[in-house]
Amino acid sequence: MENSSRSHKSIGYLLKKYSGVLETAGIDNSMAEVRFLMWYVTGKDLGQLYTELDKELNDIEAMKLKKLVMKRATHYPLQYILGDTYFMDMRFLCRENVLIPRSDTENAVMCALDHAPEKTISVLDMCTGSGCIGISYYVNRYRDGYDDYVTMVDISDHAIELARDNAKLHNADVNIVKSNLFEELKDEAGEPLRRYDIIICNPPYIKTNDINYLMKDVRDYEPRLALDGTRDGLYFYRRVTEEALDFLKPGGYLIYEIGYDQYMDVFTIMRNAGFKRIKKMMDMDGNDRVVFGLMPG
Repeated sequence: MENSSRSHKSIGYLLKKYSGVLETAGIDNSMAEVRFLMWYVTGKDLGQLYTELDKELNDIEAMKLKKLVMKRATHYPLQYILGDTYFMDMRFLCRENVLIPRSDTENAVMCALDHAPEKTISVLDMCTGSGCIGISYYVNRYRDGYDDYVTMVDISDHAIELARDNAKLHNADVNIVKSNLFEELKDEAGEPLRRYDIIICNPPYIKTNDINYLMKDVRDYEPRLALDGTRDGLYFYRRVTEEALDFLKPGGYLIYEIGYDQYMDVFTIMRNAGFKRIKKMMDMDGNDRVVFGLMPG
């Protein structure tokens, strides 16, 4: 009886048991997620886990693992549980009330890096969230020898705090501003305090009525403020495009992340505002993911 009891605390038994729990709850890649949770609880990497399948967790570890698995089974995001995720091969802290960085967004950073000239420039990351766009851009450019002036803006106090912590984590010398879009980037006369060579923006772009159809992980736990693009999902593209005309240098780039079906709508918004040479980039799944164009003048 004692041996049977111990076997129910073994790494191999618990991996199988809890992957079944998560699979039943509708969590994709359930085994991989349980491995992450097991690593988080025990500190053992994947290699150790598979060489120690018969080793037992102690009571505290077993209780903690069960608690975290049950939490994940409610579709509470894994990144919030672990407290971090990876973006552009860099570790970023994650917390509740701030949108979780996603690999699709790396396309916007790559677009900016590809179009940045071989000189020091000014870049604005509008709707920065966790700071993953602005910080990863800055770090990659700094490695290439350019100390670009990067400003990162968000309206959320939670996002501003997290972006600052992520900037410290990566020793990124960036300027982080709490603002409702461009409001705090203007002087008393309403003129821009600075003009930028590149503006990157990953705005809220989900249609209000579509939010209810998102994955439970996103719908129930990630901030609606970072998701809701109002009725047609295009509100922030219109606002940012209009004001970007005052904040971009002639020949500067406006770069957007977009939803998979928004290319023509955002293209039209940018074209009507006078942007030139508007192009798109696709993500790894072949979906339209980035739209970018040149400031007229």
